Amino acid sequence: MRRSAIEGGELPPRLRVCEAPSCNHMYTATNRFCTRHRMRTATCKEPDCGAVFTSTGSRYCSRHRYPERECAADGCTHRFRGGNRICSACRATWRECVTKNCGTVYKGNARHCRDCMTPMRRCADPVCPTVYRGTTLRCWDHRAVERTCEGDGCENTFRGTTRLCVSCRTMERECATSNCTNVYWGDRSYCSGCRKSDRVCPDCGRDFWGRTTRCTSCWWAQLPTDVRSAISRARSNARRARRLAAQVAGPVSVAEYEAIRAEGPCVYCGGEATEVDHVRPLALHGGWEHPSNLVPACRTCNASKGHRLLTEWDQLRVFCALRVSEKVAAEYELQLSELNCGGEVDAG
Repeated sequence: MRRSAIEGGELPPRLRVCEAPSCNHMYTATNRFCTRHRMRTATCKEPDCGAVFTSTGSRYCSRHRYPERECAADGCTHRFRGGNRICSACRATWRECVTKNCGTVYKGNARHCRDCMTPMRRCADPVCPTVYRGTTLRCWDHRAVERTCEGDGCENTFRGTTRLCVSCRTMERECATSNCTNVYWGDRSYCSGCRKSDRVCPDCGRDFWGRTTRCTSCWWAQLPTDVRSAISRARSNARRARRLAAQVAGPVSVAEYEAIRAEGPCVYCGGEATEVDHVRPLALHGGWEHPSNLVPACRTCNASKGHRLLTEWDQLRVFCALRVSEKVAAEYELQLSELNCGGEVDAG
């Protein structure tokens, strides 16, 4: 018989407790068991697939449940992976929230605005006073419990909401997309590039390409002030440490940075140079803090290049830089030789 009461009185309408032994998870659904206790290991039924995945009843893995398709809207050729016939950009329109007495007008494809979908609520645990914004009935402290990893041969004890610990979930894997050969370290079936798609920011209505719910500006704006300050300090400290570790002849002075920036324009696109770029990045690739590794660049090119090598970035902008900068040309030749040597070694 389903448990119909919890400490402090009767359950609210449609709210129930999982019937699995020793599980007190509360949720709003018609199932007798919570998602965790309905999860089963299954093998994809698609011929020649054989992927093993965990599911609550699906017969096919996510790759075959949500095939890549072309948007059915007239004039749209965007290809995406999902269960809808029309991509998110074509489904996003200006609309009014259907929640009673709301009246918010927003651009998106959801029937309710973000505030109505993620309201401020109090934790459903009777003795917890936590108030938070979200869609879950209980706060993190009451959803994350001490548990033992269910991985084969693993007895790690951790606090969280997943069945496996971080070590068992994280491994080197190949992207599950049929035409993608990226090998990466993580716990997702698809690489970062394949998870990106055309999206509409629910806060500002701007179209952007990514894998996050909000665009970068709105994501940053919604963070608490103390969190933004902590992230900025951590980034500044990490960059300062990289620059100190990369010095080969003492620190590069501010005057030298300004002189290199003043040599503009941007070597990659010809625009106004507002920043200085490290041709070989300091992070991940062993770049050095020296004038021979610094070139003038605009904010757009510097941010787009990020921590990538020249051989991994936009080749059109790289070829433009090759014609105007000897530093870029020398570094590009060095990276090509490293790439060729790596290919020969791998082949042997």
